[in-house]
Amino acid sequence: VFYSVMEQMKMLDTLQNTQLQSAIVKAMYAATIESELDTQSAMDFILGANSQEQRERLTGWIGEIAAYYSAAPVRLGGAKVPHLMPGDSLNLQTAQDTDNGYSVFEQSLLRYIAAGLGVSYEQLSRNYAQMSYSTARASANESWAHFMGRRKFVASRQASQMFLCWLEEAIVRRVVTLPSKARFSFQEARSAWGNCDWIGSGRMAIDGLKEVQEAVMLIEAGLSTYEKECAKRGDDYQEIFAQQVRETMERRAAGLKPPAWAAAAFESGLRQSTEEEKSDSRAA
Repeated sequence: VFYSVMEQMKMLDTLQNTQLQSAIVKAMYAATIESELDTQSAMDFILGANSQEQRERLTGWIGEIAAYYSAAPVRLGGAKVPHLMPGDSLNLQTAQDTDNGYSVFEQSLLRYIAAGLGVSYEQLSRNYAQMSYSTARASANESWAHFMGRRKFVASRQASQMFLCWLEEAIVRRVVTLPSKARFSFQEARSAWGNCDWIGSGRMAIDGLKEVQEAVMLIEAGLSTYEKECAKRGDDYQEIFAQQVRETMERRAAGLKPPAWAAAAFESGLRQSTEEEKSDSRAA
């Protein structure tokens, strides 16, 4: 998966380091003093020369500059006004725009990497600033389909193999016994005995209300089941049903009202049983 985008990932790392170095260099100097000395004289002063005379000239020049600036403490309203030596000029260095197309190029690299990894740009960059619900849902669904394929091909197969190893050992140790009327033994139908589905982490809810309404409508229309909809949320529908029964019984024992969905289901069942009794009495 990473092989197809390794080059772009290296380019992104180099780009970020280079951009950081550029910003540091541009912000390093607040002001510079420029002199009218020619290049040769300036280099002789700065780097020195082989002769003792040149080194003494450099030392004397620096000493004269330090003495000059220390003896010229001119201030205006509490602020210091520098009075430079003849031929020198003070230039304030303002930090230039460090972006220079960096953001656009970084986004293009991140989009290329996201496409190679099978995820959306927003998920990779964690930037959801310019997304609506529709675009976020489309992006999440596309990534979810990719992750489900990877989960089915990699994680589920590995989990099934681990389960088969455990089941085989449990059968050998007689911890688990096969039904007496089973047509095939474990070795004859190994894949059939170990056939199972695995529930992983649930899908991220972008708008919980809309997604719950969608799940309810799909179940009521017969286009989906409680098993599928609960699995999308990372839950086991059998555990949810069992927990709902326990909670309803505990609420009834504590004298609390049943949940709204339980009360509606009870009233619906009561009406249905009443109608059946009336129809039976008419038939009699």
